[in-house]
Amino acid sequence: MLSVSRALDQRRESSTLVVLTTVLQLGLVVVVWLLALIPAAIAALTILIFKTIRAAFRRAAARPTVEVDR
Repeated sequence: MLSVSRALDQRRESSTLVVLTTVLQLGLVVVVWLLALIPAAIAALTILIFKTIRAAFRRAAARPTVEVDR
């Protein structure tokens, strides 16, 4: 059994395979972050738009109507 573990220890890793797996892992991390951030950003943007529109309608309704006598 000692010879098998020595053979595994002495085996060289393919640098191309190491780079490829590293790139794939990094890409997976980026995709997971984007999948987590995009819904949160959309929710925050929706709330911001809703509050802005609601404030605009309140200001428009609060303005008194001025009648001009001619």
